[in-house]
Amino acid sequence: MTRMVLLGAVACAAIACGSSQARSERTAPAASNAAATSGAVSDRSSIVAPAAEPSGPVTFKAARDLKQHPEGGEPQLRGGQEADSADWPASLYVTFKTARGTASCTAALIGPTAMLTAGHCVPSNGAVTFVYEGHRAPYAASCTRHPRYSASSSDPSADFGLCTVSPAFAAPAGFQYETVNTSAMSTLLNQTVILSGYGCVSDIVANDRVDGKYRIGFNAIDETSDSHAPHRRDASFYAPAEVNNLFTTDDQNRANLCPGDSGGPVFLRTANSATPLRSRTIVGVNSRVFFLDATRTAYGSSMISATGGPDFRPWAQQWAAQEHAAACGIAGTIKNCRN
Repeated sequence: MTRMVLLGAVACAAIACGSSQARSERTAPAASNAAATSGAVSDRSSIVAPAAEPSGPVTFKAARDLKQHPEGGEPQLRGGQEADSADWPASLYVTFKTARGTASCTAALIGPTAMLTAGHCVPSNGAVTFVYEGHRAPYAASCTRHPRYSASSSDPSADFGLCTVSPAFAAPAGFQYETVNTSAMSTLLNQTVILSGYGCVSDIVANDRVDGKYRIGFNAIDETSDSHAPHRRDASFYAPAEVNNLFTTDDQNRANLCPGDSGGPVFLRTANSATPLRSRTIVGVNSRVFFLDATRTAYGSSMISATGGPDFRPWAQQWAAQEHAAACGIAGTIKNCRN
């Protein structure tokens, strides 16, 4: 992530990169994200950073197996922190090579046979595997992208991928699957969300690198696809063109994504307890990140594909029925769902 290190459900598990060094490096003005106009965008590549897609089968690994136990002093996602691996047992990450270098994606287990990631983290053949320390053999997963993301008349905000896991995941003692929250996007306006991911740690595009750590961070949702004009961003990112977007603030003191954080889950805390991070639900998937401005030298705010948007729930329920899969918050009954 930038200012947090995150972005990717499969391209970077979830949260924008960032560190105190990155914040001091960033000299571009904290203006709106590249083009906050009311007109159409003729070249979206000048506004949104390209999302890396794996060209072939990939193998995810468990964030838990990174065995991170942060003690402070580590680079942060912007406004975030290195995650304690034990708190994120259902999170998975993968790195893969692209023409631009090493990219990464993140995913989450939401049931014994169900995995959620970003659509752009799904290889063209849909085949992925994942390994989990202590388990004898890798798990195979057959993934599908949301049809509105992969269709010729695509909506980039429908950046969802669901994967059928085989054999069913053998959950360790005390393991909890992440739960998907499909409440309306409007309920998230001005709410603080938890970004998570395995990606870059700088706002500066030229400093893109994957540092091998899973991080989390915090930001707030300042608009959705349904927000009324005047908009803070170009009109093409709102309904009816794109209907599932959540937008984070472009605040240098908060976390944000970078292109390596794709596919990672975005969470809403569900309780104010002694361990608030452990009470959470998924409200979206890390999808895209804006360039800060037209120079394309620094990253700005993030776009999250909302599970409470109009496209996710009906498609996910149809997928679960076809695959005979139980998934926390979507279909069936699972005893060890997080809430």
